[in-house]
Amino acid sequence: MLPLPAEDLRRAPPRSWLFVPALRSPEWIPKAVASGADALIVDLEDATAPDEKDRARDVVRGLGLTRGQRSPVMVVRVNSAPRERHEADLRAAVDSGASAVLLPKIEEVDEVRAAGWTGLAVVVMIETAKGLLRAAEIAMAHDHLVALAFGSFDLSAAIGAAPSREGTELLYARSHIATAAAAAGAFAVDTPWVDIADVDGLAREAAAARRLGFAGKLAIHPSHVAAINAAFSPSDDEVADAEALLAAFDAAVAAGEGVATYKGRMIDRPLALAARRVLARAGLAQR
Repeated sequence: MLPLPAEDLRRAPPRSWLFVPALRSPEWIPKAVASGADALIVDLEDATAPDEKDRARDVVRGLGLTRGQRSPVMVVRVNSAPRERHEADLRAAVDSGASAVLLPKIEEVDEVRAAGWTGLAVVVMIETAKGLLRAAEIAMAHDHLVALAFGSFDLSAAIGAAPSREGTELLYARSHIATAAAAAGAFAVDTPWVDIADVDGLAREAAAARRLGFAGKLAIHPSHVAAINAAFSPSDDEVADAEALLAAFDAAVAAGEGVATYKGRMIDRPLALAARRVLARAGLAQR
């Protein structure tokens, strides 16, 4: 059985996931909340210098977060190595009251299973070539896993890809991650946009990720949150269309039919599921 935070996250995935450095989290979390981010990631990994890990862990332990709060969802990103640091980070995440833990650079299913003792929802970063090839297996590694998050920078370096603004070199990776997550009943979160000033470019990339099946996007700056939320929120027309489609489908099911007709199209259960996801996203956007 899924813990409540994991069940809630799967039902209504956060759109924007904003990183907050662990050492600055007591003062920055209120500002991050004000940005409107759906999830905040308190970062013990890249945003914390190696000689500050112990102090940052103490800060995380003392945050006094509220486990299971729905907005914003509180997440702690831990270090993958060495093993002692990884375990200490996991314990700090549990002690903090966070609802989820973000595991970076995952390549093996056992790495996911080893975090199961926390009882927290699990988000896994896919950011290496080996992790990408094993994404489907990793996504099914544990019932508490709710999402695969794409880390494009490490992957690009590993495979020798030349990053571009169009992102065509990452199309296979994105499609593979979105498919692997969906196969496991989880969802996919896209990589951050690094050009802080180019919000238009961010909006285009976020819209493209949504079309590929991603449910949200990581963010490294509060100014990116609004564009991400907008990209992953259904329009009024999309919501109205989903409601009408579901009404037609539910009426057909009540009449003993397996399919319905809506606007001249045949509507079956997969399309009804897609419509329900639209309404779930709309509910998140109205929080």
